[in-house]
Amino acid sequence: MADQQGQSPQNWFERHPKQTIGFFIVVVLLAATYGAEKLLASINHTHNLVLFTERRYINLREILPHIDTVDVPPDRAVRESDGLVRKPYRVRTDAQGFLLPYNRYEKPDLTLVFLGGSTVACIYVEEENRFPYLVGNLLAQKTGKKITSINSGVGGNNSLHSLDILLNKIIPVRPDAVVMMHNINDLVALIYDRTYWSKNPTRAAIVNFSFYKNLTGLKALSTLARDLYIPNLHAATRVLSKKIFGKKVKDPDDEFAHVRGQKLTVDQAHIIDEFQMNLTTFINICRARRITPVLMTQFNRYQANPDPKVLKAIQGFEADSGIPVREFMELYAGFNQAIREVGKQNGVLVIDLAALIPQDQKYMYDVVHLNTQGSQLAAQLISERLQPLAPR
Repeated sequence: MADQQGQSPQNWFERHPKQTIGFFIVVVLLAATYGAEKLLASINHTHNLVLFTERRYINLREILPHIDTVDVPPDRAVRESDGLVRKPYRVRTDAQGFLLPYNRYEKPDLTLVFLGGSTVACIYVEEENRFPYLVGNLLAQKTGKKITSINSGVGGNNSLHSLDILLNKIIPVRPDAVVMMHNINDLVALIYDRTYWSKNPTRAAIVNFSFYKNLTGLKALSTLARDLYIPNLHAATRVLSKKIFGKKVKDPDDEFAHVRGQKLTVDQAHIIDEFQMNLTTFINICRARRITPVLMTQFNRYQANPDPKVLKAIQGFEADSGIPVREFMELYAGFNQAIREVGKQNGVLVIDLAALIPQDQKYMYDVVHLNTQGSQLAAQLISERLQPLAPR
């Protein structure tokens, strides 16, 4: 409606000329900035120039440095175990992400590093009873020497992840010997993915930081906000949702979700060959850096007639993969045998824990994880076999 003088009322832009000019300047600057970015990106990529924020990275799967926290076993792990106590287990690391404690000397007489997955880390054993730490103490008592024994185990890691840790974290420590134990994580990864170079986000060998560029709209904003500002709240909410809704909630951390429930076929010769090549690579890297390599077979409770707890765990894997219980146990035994053969072929000490530690719930709270008594026994067996490495 026109006013009394016959003029139309002014709109917002006419009433606020300064704000309007500022708004258009901002829009023009944003458009110019975006256009310049796209132009420069095209020019840079034409000349093979990749910016730091666009690079891909080797996935160093480690426990975070400088932490002092506790880890409580989840309900499922306690239910499926024989005697695993649901309580806080202390987890501490040094500046390099190596598990504490260990005896640190300015000039040790012998430095050992243990590489592997959760069976080496022994998170659900009191820190003073984890076998990598105990090995150092026992060797010091037997030899009278200053022994540093470092635990570099990381839950979920396979031998490819350990090779990355060896190259980027352990070699700079200048150890005298590195002891590596792998089996089940390698076996499961090769069964599900048929390769170590998986695209699964949590265990992939390469991290691609262009992830957010592939998202658009609200999905991009919500994902960025989640990962930058509320990652812990998001994780807690996901755990709570799983408890409330059970299997109806998809677990984004389940890297094998895309193949679970499918009937899988296994090329046994191929996956054992892949495993052996990683073991040989470990040996060759150590020797090239004047480090003594040591291999260990993996203790376990896979017997011809497994007890009910173990059988239930293997049957769960059978339901996920379609691989019969007997075939899986044969594959697992084949991986331990591969460790023995690679050690023999390369003149490397193999500590055969699979043969030395009884397949009994007395020493393991589930199919492959040591309890306190098992960790103490492992430390005794390992220290006896490593004693010749100590200087006289």
